[in-house]
Order: sequence, then C-alpha cells, then structure tokens
Amino acid sequence: MSKFTEAQRNRITMWALYGLLIFFAFTVADLTIIYYRDHFLPDQAPPKKEPKTSVSYRIDRGMYSPIISRNIFNSSGLIPDPLRPKEENENSKKNDVPVLSSLPITLIGTLVHSNPEKSVAAIEVKSKNISGSYTVGAEIEGLAKIEAIQRGVLYFRNLNNGALEYVEMNQGNNKVSFDQVKAAAPAQTTGGEIQKVGNNTFKIKRSDLNKYLNDLSSLLMQARAVPNRDPNTGEINGYRLVDYQAGSIFEQLQIPRGTLIKTANGEPVTNVQAAMEMFNKMKNGNGVELGVESNGTNQTFKYDIQ
Repeated sequence: MSKFTEAQRNRITMWALYGLLIFFAFTVADLTIIYYRDHFLPDQAPPKKEPKTSVSYRIDRGMYSPIISRNIFNSSGLIPDPLRPKEENENSKKNDVPVLSSLPITLIGTLVHSNPEKSVAAIEVKSKNISGSYTVGAEIEGLAKIEAIQRGVLYFRNLNNGALEYVEMNQGNNKVSFDQVKAAAPAQTTGGEIQKVGNNTFKIKRSDLNKYLNDLSSLLMQARAVPNRDPNTGEINGYRLVDYQAGSIFEQLQIPRGTLIKTANGEPVTNVQAAMEMFNKMKNGNGVELGVESNGTNQTFKYDIQ
C-alpha cells in the first residue's frame, strides 16, 4: 500500500467498503429467504382434476320431428293448407261477401291510383251533412272503415255489425265527377244566384249557394275537371275545368272553360280532397278566393257569401 499515493489508497478503500456492503446485503437477503421459504410451500394437496367426458355427436332424430311434421321443405310433395286465424269460421266467410249498404253514405266520386292505398273516394254522409275525401283504411264518421276503392264503387266494413258492404256512384246519364270524362246530363238551375260586383269579384246569398252544395253528387254532375300536371316537375298543380253545363253554378261562377284552378283561399288544389275542401269552404265560410290560370295569365276570383 505504501507504493500507492494517498488518493489511490482512498479510492481502493472506498471500493472495498462498497464490496463489503454488497456482500452483507446478499447475506441478509439469503438468510431472509431461508427463514420464509417454508411459508411459501403449500400445506395441502392440489385438487383432483375431473376426468374428461367424451362429447357425443349423436343427435336424436326426434329433434327434427317438428320440421318433418310441418313439411316446411315439402319433402312429401304435398301443398299445405293456407294459414288462417283461429277465430275464422264459416260465418266470417259469409260476412266477407259484400252486400249493398243501407248506411247514409253517398259515393260522390273516386280517384283510383295504381297503388290501392293511395286511392281516394269523395263521400257525403247525409245524416251528418258532412262531405269529404277518404283513403283506404280511413273511418267514415264512426260508421264504417274503408276496405277498398274501385272506380265507381266503395267497399267498407260496417262498424256496427262487422259486415262487408259497398255503395256505388249514381251512374245515371253518365254523370261527371273529378275522375270521369263523359258529358253530364243537363243541369236544372234557376239562374242569377251569383252577382258580379267588380272585376272578378262576386257575391252570392248563402241560401242560394246551399241549394247546390247540399247535394254535392248532383253538383259534380254539372262539370268535368281533370288534374293538370306541371310540365317541368310532372306533379299535379291544380284542376282544369274542361267543361260544364249551360246554366250550372259553374257557369254562374263566371270561370271560363279551360281555366286551371290552382288554389282556394291560398291552399293548393292538388287532389280530390283539396277540391272537396274548396266546396266545404264555400259552404261553411264567409267567402272563398280562387287562384286560377286563365288564357296564360294568373288571376284571382273572389266570392263573398252573404
């Protein structure tokens, strides 16, 4: 050690001290592990494993008996009977034969669509003095539920007895409605009920107007109106008054033949229901304002009901 300098001796002493500490730490750790080693050993035998059970891939044929009995794949070549509700019986079948209805329902017109659910029927309920347009599935003032709409015929379920009934339009003299194109029978009017008081402005007494509106079926026999489609969009933009009888209320309204009726009190007239509402507004309101297109120009016809 005398050969080393003092700095070298100090460095050797420091490393020796570190080595002693490390040796002491390993000794303490080893003694600690020896002391606690017995505590880590299990004091019970491990549980026995259950023997593996072999999986059986055999399937009982009885599991397929519902499929065989129902013949869903038609393996026997037999066509099963159609499924029917349990409550169906012979009486319900008889009720499905439509009979002429005695309900106070009058069919004014029909508009038959390629999609049956979009077909529309114009109906008047005389007992309640109500008229309007209805689609398939709608109820008619608590009296009936519409089952089908065909040209000139309305089928519905009577809500009182559940019977399937029908009503037909009055085909006499080939009457004209919003969905027909033949000429109508001559109208019978007294004339002079509507008075002109200004430019496209008229007045009419309610009592005179009700003579026509109380019988909408006869009213719609007096004119022929067809839906008009916009040449750009192809959608219905109104009804064109193609023709009407001489002396009818349509002539007294002084709307020229060929006029396109677009709106009634600002509401578009694009279907039969809107057309029926136009008559209801005249019947129940104090006036009606029609937006029309005549001779290529847009005009407004105002009717004051007194």
